[in-house]
Amino acid sequence: MKQAKDIYRLITNFLSRSENIEERKHLFDWFDEQTSEQIPEAQYEAIQQSTKKRLLTEIGALEQRSNRLTHLRYISAAAAILLIGFFTFKYWPHTERIAPHALLASISPGKEKAVITLANGKQINLDDLALEQSVQIDETIITKDAQGKVSYRHATTGKVIPQKNTLRTPKGVTYEIVLADGTLVSLNADSKLTYPSAFDEGDRIVELEGEAYFQVTKARDKKSFIVRTGDQQTKVLGTKFNINAYPDGSGIRTSLEEGSVIVSRENSAVKLKPNEQAQVEHGKLRATAVNIEQVLSWKTGQFCFDGSNTEEVFKQIARWYDIDVTYKRQGKASQYSGKIPRNLSLDKLIELLNYADINAKAIVGENNRINLIIT
Repeated sequence: MKQAKDIYRLITNFLSRSENIEERKHLFDWFDEQTSEQIPEAQYEAIQQSTKKRLLTEIGALEQRSNRLTHLRYISAAAAILLIGFFTFKYWPHTERIAPHALLASISPGKEKAVITLANGKQINLDDLALEQSVQIDETIITKDAQGKVSYRHATTGKVIPQKNTLRTPKGVTYEIVLADGTLVSLNADSKLTYPSAFDEGDRIVELEGEAYFQVTKARDKKSFIVRTGDQQTKVLGTKFNINAYPDGSGIRTSLEEGSVIVSRENSAVKLKPNEQAQVEHGKLRATAVNIEQVLSWKTGQFCFDGSNTEEVFKQIARWYDIDVTYKRQGKASQYSGKIPRNLSLDKLIELLNYADINAKAIVGENNRINLIIT
């Protein structure tokens, strides 16, 4: 870490009184910039208060001394306490707390669950709404039929109420929903789908953040089905495809299983054939061949490693178990290729990863969250 070496050099020069004016200014500027944005606020304030108190104590003692050399020596000692103490806290490795096995065994894989946010801001936990059961909120009756399709009707008139709703799955959760036109949407963990409760005239438009698999029903009037994801949109009539649009991912990836879709953004567009994927390369959309089985492994209950996508799969694992993952593994000639079930408890998953020569250990990190370290 270049900055760390530079600061060490400045501190050494400062303590030996061999620094020049520019170096001294650089060192003091560096200290002034150390704020609670770089370390937890509570810890920063504690360090700040204790170091200031120590420094003031040292300076107070100096006021009772008249010898100038002694004065300078104590000032240097106090400054050293302040700078080195802070520097050590910031850059010195901290002791890791290895997560106990019992804790890892208690962390279960994800499940099916979701929350719908209605247009008026009220929320419904769909896990609490059984098939063919209804619930009334204000003047709206919400029903989930035998196929899982959610409909909205006015409590008095019985007419369908068109409104924009948001279906959200937290980390560690998936959910399937049937839209008003019969389209089946499977939502992966930590994803959000915005959709109308009823499609009016014109195209059938939904918005996605995260990942979802669509089985689009063809409309009798040939109305297109459009999925908007960031600055892209995918347009279809009837087909099966997957969109991965996580904010922390490597770009939006649209993969086609069956039929055809047109993916467009700004000044470029591509038409996909089955087993092709649309990605942005050098600012333009490109279609490349893809293993659709690997893309859809999350739907079939598996984490799929293909030897080159290891870091991306660990992002899936982080979302599925609602944990943090720190990926430190460097590229190696032999990368693991294979599949690991998604229905394992976290301790079993870690055992399989280590068996596959992917060194994994779990520590208890900030806010007592599990952090999986991959080396």
